[in-house]
Amino acid sequence: MSDSAPTPPPSPAASGGELIYPQQPPKDPTIILVLNLLVGGCLGYFMIGQKMKGIIAVIAWGLGLFSCGIVSGLVAIVAAIDGYLQAQHLKANMPVAQWTFFNDHR
Repeated sequence: MSDSAPTPPPSPAASGGELIYPQQPPKDPTIILVLNLLVGGCLGYFMIGQKMKGIIAVIAWGLGLFSCGIVSGLVAIVAAIDGYLQAQHLKANMPVAQWTFFNDHR
């Protein structure tokens, strides 16, 4: 039998990067959704503080233009849904990690 204490679960920062705390006033999730949908899948991410995610989204969106825009459209839709869910979490006054996706808040 081991006498060592159990290890605590990983923090959100350890599993998803630096934490982003809610802003006052909170950003409207619907605005984040529309901005990510219309502006290269990235502007909403920048507004809520997920800057690296926004940079990756705009790069993926730009590269997706070479597929007749199909991949760009998919990137924008996925980023819009994800941005909406992240903004909802922040609006509920709970932090999100830099690399949290959809409802994967640990």
